[in-house]
Amino acid sequence: MSPLRMEEFDQLLGLNGHKPDVQFEVTVPPEMTEGMTFGGSIAPRISRAEALQVPAVLRARNLICGTLARLPIHIRDKARNVAIPTPLLEQIDPDVPNVVTYAQTYEDLLFEGISWWRVTDFTGTGYPASARHIGVERVHVSGVDLPMLNGHATSAGPLRVFIDGQPVADEEVIRFDSPNPALLRHASRAIRTCLNLDTTASMYATEPLPLGYLSPRDGQDLREDQDAVQEMLDNWEVARRSRVWAYVGAALEAKTLQFNAEQIQLADQRQHAVLEIARAAGVDPEDLGVSTTSRTYQNAEQRRLDLLDFTLAHYMAAVEQRLSMRDVIPPGFRAKVNLDGFLRGDTKTRMETYEIGRRVNAYTDDEIRELEDRPRNTASDAASVTEMALILQKIYLAVGVVISAQEARTIVNRAGANLSAVLPPLPKAAAPSPAPMEEV
Repeated sequence: MSPLRMEEFDQLLGLNGHKPDVQFEVTVPPEMTEGMTFGGSIAPRISRAEALQVPAVLRARNLICGTLARLPIHIRDKARNVAIPTPLLEQIDPDVPNVVTYAQTYEDLLFEGISWWRVTDFTGTGYPASARHIGVERVHVSGVDLPMLNGHATSAGPLRVFIDGQPVADEEVIRFDSPNPALLRHASRAIRTCLNLDTTASMYATEPLPLGYLSPRDGQDLREDQDAVQEMLDNWEVARRSRVWAYVGAALEAKTLQFNAEQIQLADQRQHAVLEIARAAGVDPEDLGVSTTSRTYQNAEQRRLDLLDFTLAHYMAAVEQRLSMRDVIPPGFRAKVNLDGFLRGDTKTRMETYEIGRRVNAYTDDEIRELEDRPRNTASDAASVTEMALILQKIYLAVGVVISAQEARTIVNRAGANLSAVLPPLPKAAAPSPAPMEEV
């Protein structure tokens, strides 16, 4: 029987001359394709608990999340002055320090690519006043994406957020999205390889003889019974747990496969696995203990700038821009991470920078003392207020009005000087002589 042609097949199905009412295409995820074909190159996701057992992953997490968590986030107005339009960032969760909330948020962005806050209180104007961090595993978003239908995306229903199985209003959640792929999914192979190598090295560390076998001595003909062999091996293992060597009897001989110390520790393989994790996390391999260059010195500030530009800035931008959106703070304000503490140099460098900054009017004395975490200089304040009062008096004298020191103090206090001491009396200018009358 000859095979059916396409026209005959369409006629058999009743499709001859007719176009289908609906056309669609299905994009099969590569994970499903690999599952159906029993193979592939995409490694499955690794859990966060397993990943954090790898010292390199833990160090990368602490370096990125711990560093960012201790940097304060301020809200600034259009004039770049620090403002507090909402108390949200002053104390995010009343029961948890901000550094913990930020660390949890940055960790979610690093490992999962997404993080969630739930708003617990609002201001009188409707903006979030407090919130708490919600674990990614507790959040579910409804609405299943369906295949493309006539070029348009379809969904089974409206998207809605559920926390612990309970629906939550959109205005009660703040979602952060990372610009980088999730580390636990896209670096799972490197993390799992490093974990397996650590496990293997640990096994060799607990076994004095790394690898070996038992064989009959010459001239001995032993009965090959699997149960007897298994029992003998169990006895050998139990005996070696209590002492270095075990007794196997005269019929057997213990032979070992020798390895040197470097081979037993799998040093090269473990270093390569750590290097792969450093690449995936975006940190300097030397920060994870892997030496890849011959450099002996590098400016600490330059290393921090490299870390900031190529790694930390990605997660900073995600948090800054999300907290600057109109559902979090009013228009005209934006959230900004304060990097002064992170980029802080040594004492000599800071003082030289301040000196240059004062000359170009980039810093004032008060701003310098604030950066150094020092109190305001009250003696300097009194001197500046006195100088201001003199200037004010000269201005008033120019138009024929004389003010007293007390009046000058009142004026500068209204300007925010908060001067409590009474200023010394200022000299009064002589009254202006009357102008000569013109002759008629």
